[in-house]
Amino acid sequence: MDKTIKAGTFQLKENWKLQRVNKLTGEIIDTEEFCNTIVNDGLTRAVLLLNGKSAVYFRALAVGTNASGPTNGDNALGTEVTRATATLTNGTYTAVFTNTFTFGGVYAITEAGVFDSATVSGSKMLARAVFAAKNVSTIIQLIVTATITAARV
Repeated sequence: MDKTIKAGTFQLKENWKLQRVNKLTGEIIDTEEFCNTIVNDGLTRAVLLLNGKSAVYFRALAVGTNASGPTNGDNALGTEVTRATATLTNGTYTAVFTNTFTFGGVYAITEAGVFDSATVSGSKMLARAVFAAKNVSTIIQLIVTATITAARV
């Protein structure tokens, strides 16, 4: 008799899209798309949302300048520069978080995260991404889009 426990068929996948945009002309300078890490706090909150044990949903995006690779245990960005409430949309099996970040100085942005609050203190992270530096300034904006997809394995 086979007593092997088989894995389920449900998973959360995350994808990121970053676009640098010239604020003056609206021209898209470059675009990059990739996957990275849904962190432990994010998985825990997702389960709590599924069974009604939490009413706090994910709603904010943050960017920073720390290039240390993401880990499952991350609960904050390494060096957060700014955070904002995201525009939230849904598609078939997806939750999409988007924000256009405008900067007051020059930064080499190398990380982004999805959070449950636009306030840093006490917030929980869903996902963290680390990527090659995106140079931004007062005239170069960064559009960050994180798409979380519920999928069958």
